[in-house]
Amino acid sequence: MKNKNTLIFTISILMLLAISFISLLFGSKPLNISNVFDAIFNYSSSRYSFIVFEYRIPRLLIAMMVGMSLAIAGAIFQGVLRNSLASTDVLGIGKGAGFFACLVISLNLKSSISIAAMIGGLMVGIIIYLLTKKTNFKNTSIVVMGIAMSALFDAGIQYLNISNSANVQTILLWLTGSVWGRYWDEVQILIPYVAIFIPLAIIFANKIDILSLGDKVAINLGENVNFLRVGLLLIGIILTASSVSVSGTIGFVGLIAPHIAKNLVGYKHRLVIPLSGLIGANLLVISDIIGRTIISPMEIPVGIVTAIIGAPYFLYLLLRKKAN
Repeated sequence: MKNKNTLIFTISILMLLAISFISLLFGSKPLNISNVFDAIFNYSSSRYSFIVFEYRIPRLLIAMMVGMSLAIAGAIFQGVLRNSLASTDVLGIGKGAGFFACLVISLNLKSSISIAAMIGGLMVGIIIYLLTKKTNFKNTSIVVMGIAMSALFDAGIQYLNISNSANVQTILLWLTGSVWGRYWDEVQILIPYVAIFIPLAIIFANKIDILSLGDKVAINLGENVNFLRVGLLLIGIILTASSVSVSGTIGFVGLIAPHIAKNLVGYKHRLVIPLSGLIGANLLVISDIIGRTIISPMEIPVGIVTAIIGAPYFLYLLLRKKAN
């Protein structure tokens, strides 16, 4: 079993490296392998260095970090809430971030989109925390609060779309989720969150296994259940909010990646969490490649491609589970 898990992780890492290199080849100006190597190893003299380092590498890094963050957040939510259908949108974080981003777009403050989305996502998390505190943080209460918050902010987004026709195209593009037009500034925004909270998620992965056994068992094992649950959910919320603030709302990554990981390595979260991150990164980079090369000559937002890929696969998982 250990050798099998090692092989799965090795394949996932090698796959990520391979598709990352492939992603550097495609864009408005296709490059060949020698062009990319020349740009990487002869930065000062290569005429392709600017394309590779200023456009494609930042875009690649954003796709990888967003995919990892959303997938790990999804794995945390599914484990902590003991709900296999939980995803990065289950707490309404994506919708809250989306509403605030759409609000600043409608006010023609497009330079503040990332900051506004981050504030919106974190604010929703704080509101849910305060509302569910009175119910002793019951899982069902958190989910219901998340659904209610999603509905509320979705209504606000629809209102902004209707009342701001001049900016509706920008709003819709952001809401579909995209890594197009993301540069080193966005990379710098994400790096601190990824560097701090992904390792924290991996460190506390075993605690998710304890919570999955139920509150009574966790308490008997000496865990402070409420503190642990809030802390883990906060990690997931921050990873989600930071990702949405940069890429917009991207669905299915946080839902699908943990399921794939569990099918491959079982249900121990010390394996599920890091493997979900690798799968999420692979999924988003592949979706980005497909969106700008195969589907259409026009650039298709990565959020649309992940939905096209993710929805059929998730239906397959549900049908297979029902059959068993």
